[in-house]
Amino acid sequence: MKTLVRELKVSGRAELAYELVNQIKDICPPGIEWGFELARLPGVSYIAENGRIVALSISRGEFGPFMDTRMREVAVESIPAEALAGIVSDPESFLDALTSHLIQWLRSSPKNHPLRVKVEEFIDAISEKR
Repeated sequence: MKTLVRELKVSGRAELAYELVNQIKDICPPGIEWGFELARLPGVSYIAENGRIVALSISRGEFGPFMDTRMREVAVESIPAEALAGIVSDPESFLDALTSHLIQWLRSSPKNHPLRVKVEEFIDAISEKR
Protein backbone atom coordinates (compact mmCIF):
# COMPACT_ATOMS: atom_id res chain seq x y z
CA MET A 1 0.00 0.00 0.00
CA LYS A 2 2.85 2.36 0.81
CA THR A 3 4.25 1.68 -2.67
CA LEU A 4 0.90 2.60 -4.19
CA VAL A 5 0.86 5.87 -2.23
CA ARG A 6 4.39 6.67 -3.39
CA GLU A 7 3.42 5.91 -7.00
CA LEU A 8 0.32 8.08 -6.69
CA LYS A 9 2.36 10.95 -5.29
CA VAL A 10 4.84 10.81 -8.15
CA SER A 11 2.44 10.22 -11.04
CA GLY A 12 -0.74 11.97 -9.87
CA ARG A 13 -2.79 9.43 -11.84
CA ALA A 14 -6.42 9.30 -10.68
CA GLU A 15 -6.73 5.58 -11.45
CA LEU A 16 -4.23 4.90 -8.67
CA ALA A 17 -6.51 6.74 -6.23
CA TYR A 18 -9.32 4.37 -7.22
CA GLU A 19 -6.99 1.42 -6.63
CA LEU A 20 -6.06 2.79 -3.20
CA VAL A 21 -9.73 3.25 -2.24
CA ASN A 22 -10.47 -0.27 -3.42
CA GLN A 23 -7.74 -1.63 -1.13
CA ILE A 24 -8.65 0.32 1.99
CA LYS A 25 -12.42 -0.21 1.90
CA ASP A 26 -11.94 -3.70 3.35
CA ILE A 27 -10.19 -2.46 6.48
CA CYS A 28 -12.64 0.33 7.33
CA PRO A 29 -14.90 -0.46 10.28
CA PRO A 30 -18.64 -0.93 9.81
CA GLY A 31 -21.15 1.83 10.31
CA ILE A 32 -21.32 5.44 9.19
CA GLU A 33 -20.01 6.61 12.57
CA TRP A 34 -16.83 4.53 12.19
CA GLY A 35 -16.56 4.32 8.44
CA PHE A 36 -13.92 6.60 6.92
CA GLU A 37 -14.91 9.60 4.84
CA LEU A 38 -12.95 9.38 1.61
CA ALA A 39 -14.20 12.55 0.01
CA ARG A 40 -16.91 15.13 0.08
CA LEU A 41 -18.64 17.00 -2.70
CA PRO A 42 -21.47 19.47 -2.14
CA GLY A 43 -24.32 17.43 -0.67
CA VAL A 44 -22.58 14.03 -0.87
CA SER A 45 -20.01 12.29 1.32
CA TYR A 46 -18.29 9.13 0.11
CA ILE A 47 -17.59 6.78 3.00
CA ALA A 48 -15.66 3.50 3.12
CA GLU A 49 -17.17 1.13 5.63
CA ASN A 50 -17.25 -2.61 6.10
CA GLY A 51 -15.90 -3.52 2.66
CA ARG A 52 -18.08 -1.14 0.69
CA ILE A 53 -18.42 2.47 -0.37
CA VAL A 54 -21.56 4.40 0.48
CA ALA A 55 -22.66 7.76 -0.81
CA LEU A 56 -24.39 9.71 1.93
CA SER A 57 -26.54 12.48 0.46
CA ILE A 58 -27.87 15.26 2.63
CA SER A 59 -30.34 17.81 1.32
CA ARG A 60 -32.93 20.21 2.63
CA GLY A 61 -36.37 18.67 2.83
CA GLU A 62 -39.14 19.73 0.48
CA PHE A 63 -41.28 21.28 3.24
CA GLY A 64 -39.30 23.41 5.60
CA PRO A 65 -35.98 23.35 7.36
CA PHE A 66 -35.74 19.59 7.76
CA MET A 67 -32.82 17.68 6.33
CA ASP A 68 -33.29 14.64 4.14
CA THR A 69 -30.60 11.97 4.29
CA ARG A 70 -30.16 9.14 1.80
CA MET A 71 -27.52 6.44 1.76
CA ARG A 72 -26.73 4.18 -1.16
CA GLU A 73 -23.94 1.76 -1.92
CA VAL A 74 -21.79 2.74 -4.90
CA ALA A 75 -19.01 1.07 -6.84
CA VAL A 76 -15.52 2.47 -6.31
CA GLU A 77 -15.35 3.33 -10.02
CA SER A 78 -18.51 5.44 -9.78
CA ILE A 79 -16.98 7.91 -7.33
CA PRO A 80 -16.46 11.10 -9.35
CA ALA A 81 -12.80 11.85 -10.10
CA GLU A 82 -13.17 15.35 -8.62
CA ALA A 83 -14.17 13.75 -5.32
CA LEU A 84 -10.82 11.92 -5.20
CA ALA A 85 -8.77 14.99 -6.14
CA GLY A 86 -7.64 15.42 -2.53
CA ILE A 87 -6.30 11.87 -2.43
CA VAL A 88 -4.49 12.39 -5.72
CA SER A 89 -2.91 15.68 -4.64
CA ASP A 90 -1.83 14.53 -1.16
CA PRO A 91 -2.00 10.74 -0.73
CA GLU A 92 0.28 10.71 2.32
CA SER A 93 -2.03 13.01 4.30
CA PHE A 94 -4.95 10.81 3.27
CA LEU A 95 -3.14 7.73 4.56
CA ASP A 96 -2.17 9.54 7.78
CA ALA A 97 -5.81 10.52 8.38
CA LEU A 98 -6.97 6.96 7.72
CA THR A 99 -4.36 5.52 10.08
CA SER A 100 -5.32 7.98 12.82
CA HIS A 101 -9.00 7.13 12.36
CA LEU A 102 -8.31 3.41 12.58
CA ILE A 103 -6.20 3.83 15.72
CA GLN A 104 -9.13 5.65 17.33
CA TRP A 105 -11.45 2.84 16.32
CA LEU A 106 -9.11 0.24 17.83
CA ARG A 107 -9.25 2.03 21.19
CA SER A 108 -13.02 1.63 21.44
CA SER A 109 -13.77 -1.51 19.45
CA PRO A 110 -14.48 -4.85 21.11
CA LYS A 111 -11.36 -6.96 21.59
CA ASN A 112 -12.95 -9.85 19.68
CA HIS A 113 -14.14 -7.81 16.68
CA PRO A 114 -13.24 -9.77 13.51
CA LEU A 115 -11.80 -6.68 11.79
CA ARG A 116 -9.28 -5.90 14.56
CA VAL A 117 -6.57 -8.21 13.22
CA LYS A 118 -6.73 -6.69 9.71
CA VAL A 119 -6.66 -3.15 11.11
CA GLU A 120 -3.75 -3.90 13.44
CA GLU A 121 -1.78 -5.51 10.61
CA PHE A 122 -2.45 -2.49 8.37
CA ILE A 123 -1.32 -0.03 11.04
CA ASP A 124 1.80 -2.07 11.79
CA ALA A 125 2.69 -2.29 8.09
CA ILE A 126 2.24 1.45 7.57
CA SER A 127 4.16 2.33 10.74
CA GLU A 128 7.19 0.15 10.01
CA LYS A 129 7.68 1.65 6.56
CA ARG A 130 7.97 5.21 7.85
